[in-house]
Amino acid sequence: MHRRDVLATGAGLSTALVAGCLTGRLSGDDAAEHAVLEPPEDDLSYSDDYAYPTYGDPFPTIELPDPLAETTVNTETIDDECFVCTAFYATCPAECIPLMNAISSVQARSLERGIDDSVRFLAITFDPERDTPEELRDHAEMVNIDLEAGNWHYLRPEDADEAKAVVNDDLGIIFEKEGEGPMAEFMHITVTFLVNPDGYVERSYRGENPNVDQISEDLEAVIDATN
Repeated sequence: MHRRDVLATGAGLSTALVAGCLTGRLSGDDAAEHAVLEPPEDDLSYSDDYAYPTYGDPFPTIELPDPLAETTVNTETIDDECFVCTAFYATCPAECIPLMNAISSVQARSLERGIDDSVRFLAITFDPERDTPEELRDHAEMVNIDLEAGNWHYLRPEDADEAKAVVNDDLGIIFEKEGEGPMAEFMHITVTFLVNPDGYVERSYRGENPNVDQISEDLEAVIDATN
């Protein structure tokens, strides 16, 4: 187990994870009313105990620039499309590598199955100082992201304060910076969201190795039900 994994399960980060749960959280029949999929069997993905949105919750409105596409993405105005969203940093030596490889594989399957025009992929960096457009382009090449497909967006907050406000506070993906300079790292949890076209969370996949088959199947089921 990586040192970061040990720390992330410690008292400090765990307490932050369950503190200040999102307002507007739905439960029971109210949650199911806004979702296409059945409630998940995994309690980690459907619980009031976590700060990030889970099954049936409204996804927070996020508006951030995509420096590679030279556009701005607002989740509230994504019409008639699902989106898959996570947070990461490009120089992460551990969790973010399998995480982003998995999501790029989901993108590849969406292209293979011809549903790429019904889904967007949003990857929000919480290290905007180092994750320059050049670094993000290199990262895309490293994890085999197809930028030419037009449905992938690297979203980059303006600075560390905005990164904290969006990723930590709005999304509930808790992170803490360790050190300064080029060798700085982050303790962080990993969560990947599948959001339906109405802006409600269908799944919150927890962990650095999300199941590509499961995400792809869930995504196709939501698209089929909402098209």
